[in-house]
Amino acid sequence: MSQYKVFLCHNTKDKPGVRQIRDMLRQQGIETWMDEKDIIGFDDWNKKIEENLSQMNAVAVFLGSSGFGEWQKSEIIYTKQEINRHEQNKLPPLRAGLVILDNCQQTFQEIRDNYYHTPNGWLFNHHTVDLRTSKAPMQELIGAITGQPWEVDDLSSKRAVDYTVLRDLLKAGKWKIADQETLAVMLEAAGREQQARLDILDIKSIQNFPCTDLRTIDQLWVKYSSGHFGFSVQKRIWESEGKDIRNYGDRVGWRKRPFLNWLDYNKLTFSTKAPQGHLPAVFSALAPHYSEKLGFLGLSFFFSSVTSSLLSRPDL
Repeated sequence: MSQYKVFLCHNTKDKPGVRQIRDMLRQQGIETWMDEKDIIGFDDWNKKIEENLSQMNAVAVFLGSSGFGEWQKSEIIYTKQEINRHEQNKLPPLRAGLVILDNCQQTFQEIRDNYYHTPNGWLFNHHTVDLRTSKAPMQELIGAITGQPWEVDDLSSKRAVDYTVLRDLLKAGKWKIADQETLAVMLEAAGREQQARLDILDIKSIQNFPCTDLRTIDQLWVKYSSGHFGFSVQKRIWESEGKDIRNYGDRVGWRKRPFLNWLDYNKLTFSTKAPQGHLPAVFSALAPHYSEKLGFLGLSFFFSSVTSSLLSRPDL
């Protein structure tokens, strides 16, 4: 569970846009509270909102083209009361502020002139995040919510693959599970997860693998291993070894002396004590599924071909 919880205070007419922001916040590890998901039938709305406000670290008050909604105005009043309660009881401050949505047509000065002398005017004493003009909107919004600089992970996917689990595993240093998750998301991005296990991630699927997804996977590995692991790290090693698969295997620790046999997947080192470029090792994970079908020589050729195909990608 995240240490950061934010209440998404919004006009019902802006709900589609706020939903998208909610999903992006959750991808970055921020827990959100939103009425449509967290209030169920016959709940007392006022009581439920007051209860949940007391558990929040922050409140993001969204303003779109339709202005503040009636329920939203009540939530803003409750937010101010909760801020005062925190101050009076010397509790950690409740962070709150205005977030201007992309669809808002008014300038910031016009917004301020319209609302400054209303019960909502206190919002202008706090930092405003204007999603229309911010150079890094999500980064600025999360920084406002958490009260600290926040580097937003790019989890982009051309095939709508969710990379949140992979990011969290890498962030926690759970390298083996992260490697297995890497295989799972690559199969999904390649559109092969439903096909027979012996026909997945072949050379064609690697060549046609979406650039966006490959970069996302690689950047996550590089970031959370501090540059020790990742496909782009492996590519540099592969090129420095003259694109010789055996020399490359020696460098990344996939072959064992004295006979220089390729290591079984479970014999790999799933820690940062492994040689640079040791992970990801998704093709090693597939070896048991290919060995019976291809035989030793066929497996070696296949392994060399798919590895070379991946590391030849110009987008790494």
